[in-house]
Amino acid sequence: MNVLERINQELCDYAAALDPDTYSGADAARLTEVAARGKRIYETIEVLFAKRAADTGAWTRTSHATSAEQWLAGIAGTSEHAAREALTTADRLDDLPATAEMLRAGDLSLAQASQVTAAASVAPESEGHLLHVAEHRGFRMLRAEKERVVAWASDEAKGREQARRERHVRTWTRGFATHGSFSGPTEQVAEILAAFEPLERDAFDAARRADQHESHDAYRFDALVTLTRGARTGAAAPTPAPPVGRVHVGLQSLLAGRTVRGEVCEIPGVGPVPVAHAREVLSHGLLELVISDGVDVQTVVSTTRHVPKALTIAIDARDGGRCKSRTCDHTRAIERHHTLGFAEHRTTTYQILGGVCPDHHDLITHRGYEVIDNGDGTWSLRAPPHNDAA
Repeated sequence: MNVLERINQELCDYAAALDPDTYSGADAARLTEVAARGKRIYETIEVLFAKRAADTGAWTRTSHATSAEQWLAGIAGTSEHAAREALTTADRLDDLPATAEMLRAGDLSLAQASQVTAAASVAPESEGHLLHVAEHRGFRMLRAEKERVVAWASDEAKGREQARRERHVRTWTRGFATHGSFSGPTEQVAEILAAFEPLERDAFDAARRADQHESHDAYRFDALVTLTRGARTGAAAPTPAPPVGRVHVGLQSLLAGRTVRGEVCEIPGVGPVPVAHAREVLSHGLLELVISDGVDVQTVVSTTRHVPKALTIAIDARDGGRCKSRTCDHTRAIERHHTLGFAEHRTTTYQILGGVCPDHHDLITHRGYEVIDNGDGTWSLRAPPHNDAA
């Protein structure tokens, strides 16, 4: 019996006998981390063996699948897309030994490795930086950094044209729900999302008046339905605010006409766009431009709760329009939070302000959670002390 088969059997026996209620809360938290590390190691073992089976074609002897990813999806219980991404990641590991080492040690998940290898495959020198981001800054920041690396390492004109060619809306039905996804050039997706905003706010406000609480994704869906019905019936849509495109761009990139290494050109909360888009929107006078080498926004200070517009723009650019909580991906209805109590300190500055989603803001403001600055542009929240003996 192979050692992996023996370990599998031992784990099956362990799971069958496991009674979580016999463990303290602290032990349960610790063993959750142990299991998570084990899962990462198992993911690595799975994909390394799958790559070998795919390379040799051995999977065809035991399966009627039409492709290696279909075979892997079937035995792993996942989608063909996820299986294809896993095999692609495994193929790239041969040229990225540091990433492979962290995977084998359980220090990196397969999802993180997918982000690292996607960027390092076009910019190999970025591997070390991306691994550091993966280890210290969380998946959200890793994904954003991967997109930035790909942006400055790619031909912007070709990338924009590819995004245009690959634009799509797809739907699939499961039970009573129909799911969907769409893809297209980032600047056009930003237009779509901007069209949702006033209708999403209306749906949110109506729900609150009715004392109802749902996710912002639910309100966004309601906004899409309202927008569609209005277009079909010819009903007047709500008057939107004057069109403004906010782009965060590095000064050297703006001057060069392309994204240069180490700088960004992106729509906060949406993603990278070609510098040509920033120039195009700027020519129409509809742009709020945040230039990395521009005015030192940290000098903007207010002695009231009101946040000046320049400071609002600077904070949104710094935080990417997202909740600052390291593990949160929310970009909608972001609220401002003072890390120093305003009533006591009477000041509003760039350093002590951060954007958080309503759920995390509630934890901080009303439930006693403490903000911990991670020193990398993100926050962690520390729960108030409680009895952990149970």
